[in-house]
Amino acid sequence: MSERPSGCSGVFYSYVPTILRRQARERRQYVYAKSLEAQEKQTYERKRQIKDALASGKQLPTELKKDTKDLGRDLAFDEAQEEPSNHIDNEYSRAGIEDPKILITTSRDPSSKLLQFAKASLPQTFTANRY
Repeated sequence: MSERPSGCSGVFYSYVPTILRRQARERRQYVYAKSLEAQEKQTYERKRQIKDALASGKQLPTELKKDTKDLGRDLAFDEAQEEPSNHIDNEYSRAGIEDPKILITTSRDPSSKLLQFAKASLPQTFTANRY
């Protein structure tokens, strides 16, 4: 078993690995979201360049000639596509357009007062008892 550093209390020292794992997981999720965002943005830009070239009747850029067959198939379906979203705004992307779905959890055996409060607190919520 490893020795804990001097000056660290036992309670705090036991939480350190959990905090580090959570931070590492959050970093991995952030990097993954950024890479997906970059891929979507690159694909969007390529499709936009192909669409502009077709609309103006100009020749396609040479760097896009390889991808034209794959990207060109989807152009008809992408008419309503907006610019790629930012990974930071992902959580609130539907705010103001669609009401959020709120779930209130209660204890395993909730009292009648708790159930009444859960139902009356917010009318558009879902309640679920824990098992």
